[in-house]
Amino acid sequence: MDTSVLVFAKVPRPGSVKTRLTPTLSPSEAARLYTAFLRDTLRRVTRLEADVQLYLAPPLPDGELDAVPSGVDVHVQTGDGLGARMEQAFRETLGAGYGRVIVMGSDHPTLPRSFLRRADQALQNPASLCIGPTEDGGFYLLGMSAFYPQLFDDMSYSHSKVCADTLARAGRTGADVTVLPQWYDVDRPHDLDRLLTDLDKRPADAPNTRRIADRLELGALVQ
Repeated sequence: MDTSVLVFAKVPRPGSVKTRLTPTLSPSEAARLYTAFLRDTLRRVTRLEADVQLYLAPPLPDGELDAVPSGVDVHVQTGDGLGARMEQAFRETLGAGYGRVIVMGSDHPTLPRSFLRRADQALQNPASLCIGPTEDGGFYLLGMSAFYPQLFDDMSYSHSKVCADTLARAGRTGADVTVLPQWYDVDRPHDLDRLLTDLDKRPADAPNTRRIADRLELGALVQ
C-alpha cells in the first residue's frame, strides 16, 4: 500500500493518561476510557486502505496490549519531545517507501472516517501536506507526501497556536496544503458531554467508547 497511518498514543496506565479528566473520573476510570479511545481509533483506521502502525510513547509495557488488533505493528516513539518524535516517524516511514504518511492521535474516538479519506486524497500530489485542526488550537492529524522537517524544527507544542504555527510553516514549504474540517479532542470534563452526544447519535462509530461510557455512567457524571 502507498499510504501508512501512524497512530500516536500512550500506554493506558492509570495516572498517565487523560489526567485532565480527573477528578471527574478516577485515574483507573480515565485509563479505561482512554483504552476504549485507542481501540476505536485503531478499529477506524484499519478499515482504510492503508498500513496502520501504532507509535507508543515510552516506556512500553512488558507484554502485548490487548487494544492492538492483529496486523498493526507497534513501535516506540523516539526523540526529545513530540515534534522530534513525529519528525522521526515521518522520516522513517517515508524513507521506507510509502508515498503518503498520516500521523494522528487517539483523543477523538468519534472522528469521522470521511476526514481520513479526505486526508489520503489530499496527499495524492507528490508535494503536499494536510492538517486537521482541533477546536483548542492543536491538530488531530498531520499528513505528508514528502518530508518537510521544517515543520518541526524548534517547534513548541501544548498551546493554543500549534495549528496556526504549523500552518505558517507549511505555507513556507511550497507544498500544496489542505486544511481538513475542524474536530475536537476529549481532554477535559466538559468534552465528555459532547462525546456522549456524538455517541448517542452514532453509537456504531465508537462501540468500545460507547460501552465504557455506559459502564462508567458518564452521563450522570457530567450532568
